Amino acid sequence: MTSRMTLSSFAATAALFIAAPAYADVTLTMNIAMPRASSFYVGVQQPWAQLVEAESKGRIKIVMPAASLAPLSRQWEMVTSGIADIAETPSEYIRERVKLPNLAETPFIAPNGVAASVAIWKTYEKFFAAANEYKGVKLLGFWTTGGNNLQTVKRPVTKIDDFKGLKVWVATPNMGAVISHFGATPLLGLSMYDAMSGGIVDGAVAGKGALISFQLSRYTKEITYFPGQLGYTLESFFMNEKKYNSLDPEDRAVIDKFSGEYFAQMAGQGFVDQDNLADPLIKENNINTRVADPTLMKLLTDKVSFYKENWMADAKARAVDAQAAYDYYVKTAAESASLMK
Repeated sequence: MTSRMTLSSFAATAALFIAAPAYADVTLTMNIAMPRASSFYVGVQQPWAQLVEAESKGRIKIVMPAASLAPLSRQWEMVTSGIADIAETPSEYIRERVKLPNLAETPFIAPNGVAASVAIWKTYEKFFAAANEYKGVKLLGFWTTGGNNLQTVKRPVTKIDDFKGLKVWVATPNMGAVISHFGATPLLGLSMYDAMSGGIVDGAVAGKGALISFQLSRYTKEITYFPGQLGYTLESFFMNEKKYNSLDPEDRAVIDKFSGEYFAQMAGQGFVDQDNLADPLIKENNINTRVADPTLMKLLTDKVSFYKENWMADAKARAVDAQAAYDYYVKTAAESASLMK
């Protein structure tokens, strides 16, 4: 399926739904846009659905279609039009609508994915909610991926000059800008697996989980980790607002219980746990790993200063105290580091 397909054509797959048991008073359709073997499903969406169903004692049934009801880039439109009730989307696909929580994607300022997830939720509540960027949906929570590293197929990256001449797969234009500032050439719009397995690129910016989800363990030979991570991908988890408002108070309370800060910590940990399953593959495939040293980190941190500057401009345009919000996020992320198990 491609992004050119219409929402209505994806909706036709509704016939593949698993029928809800008769005892469910409320059936909520949660779209699954990522592979069932991915960290998104195994680490976040499936356990969340199980928590909601168990807490509601069967009143709520979460139905997950066998195929995605819309392209990954159209999850917002799918939910607001009522094709599905609940979905998640990477920030890249709502970047023109939602800018403030993208602070969480900034490289090197949050120690781990759990800390980043919890900190961005708290920062949202304190500084961003009034901007109403999620107008039209019921925001249930945020989480970030476990943290990016640099995976290369041949030579290691240990100093700034090692970036020169590298072609690197990246997921977003913002990460592409980061890699460009380091001296490498970013490639977007390709399948990460095809790019790495086909020798199109020399490496990829991704989390450890990509070794499993995208089967990169056969091609990756070197991994460089970065204190504070080489950025994150922020995910927004949301619900059709009318559907949420139509629920009985006791059912809304169930959804609320597993939303917000609870969801941020649960989902952040779930993603980290899935990433860590790649550790045996690293050993089995003799992948060399290292942590960037302080000299390299100082050079890289200076080169990503534009990331903060761009975010500050977006925040000020939405009448947010940008410096206060930034400082609060960094402080809260540091304080939340120990939440990761």
